[in-house]
Amino acid sequence: MRTFLLLIAYYLVVTPIGLLSRLVDDPLARRWNRRADTYWNATAPSPAR
Repeated sequence: MRTFLLLIAYYLVVTPIGLLSRLVDDPLARRWNRRADTYWNATAPSPAR
């Protein structure tokens, strides 16, 4: 019974939030930018140990 209640809670709470967030904005920014030279993200060097 507990599994069934968790399943219902998941589909009534988590799934609509995920769908709405995808409709509003792309969380991973997967859109193509035709003017971009590269999609490489440079990272800051990590400090020496």
